[in-house]
Amino acid sequence: MINEWNCKSSISKISKKWKKDRPIETEENLNIILYNCQCLSTHIVDIEILLSTHTPQIIILTGVGSQINNLPKFSGYYWISQKGTNSFGGVAFLLHDTINAKTINQTLDFIIIELNVQPKPIILGAIYIPPSKTIPQSLLDLYVNEPFYIFGDFNAKHTDWLCNNNNANGVQLKNWLEKTGCEMIYPAQPTSKRSSAIIDFGITYNSNGWKAEESTNVLERHIGKYSHTF
Repeated sequence: MINEWNCKSSISKISKKWKKDRPIETEENLNIILYNCQCLSTHIVDIEILLSTHTPQIIILTGVGSQINNLPKFSGYYWISQKGTNSFGGVAFLLHDTINAKTINQTLDFIIIELNVQPKPIILGAIYIPPSKTIPQSLLDLYVNEPFYIFGDFNAKHTDWLCNNNNANGVQLKNWLEKTGCEMIYPAQPTSKRSSAIIDFGITYNSNGWKAEESTNVLERHIGKYSHTF
C-alpha cells in the first residue's frame, strides 16, 4: 500500500490492484470513491475505468468544471449535481441505480443528499471550497446532530491531519471540529498535487468503521477510496 501511494502509476493499474485487494462486500457495505477530477471534461475515460473495475455505489466528484452543464451518461448510474462559484468548481454524486437518494440542501459548490439505506437513512454531502473562500461553517452546523458524512476538497491544511503546516481554513476547521465534537475521515498520504498536504477528505459525526485509501496517478489526479459497513 505504501509503495502504491508513493509511486506514480496509471488509473488502470491502480484499479487492477484495488480490484485484487478488494474485500468481499456485504449488503451493508458502502463503497465511495472521492475523485478530485479537476475538470471532468478531460477525464471521462477515468470515470469509465473506475466504474467498470470497482462498480462502486457512489462516486463523489469535486472540481467538475463546465462539464457539470452536460454530465455524461453511464449505464446503471444517475447524477445529482450542483454548480460552483467558478469554472473550476462544482460538485456531483454519481450514484448506482440501486441507491435511493434525494437532495435535501444545495448551494454553490455544496450539496447534501439523504440516502435511504438500512438500518436508517444517512446524510451524505459533497463540497468544494476554493482556495480564496473560507469554511462555510453555518452550512456544516446544520448537520452536527445528524448521522452525516461530508466529503470533498476543503483546501484546509493542518498538522492535526498530517499536513506540514496550517492555513486559515485548516485552523478554522480544526476549531469547528473541537467545538462540535465532529471527526475526520482522511488518508495517510498527501492529496494535494501542489504540496504534501491532505486537503481532500471527509468530516463526520462519527468516523468509527471507515477505511480510507488515497492514490495519485501519473497525471496527479486524486482518487480516494472510502468504505464503511453499517
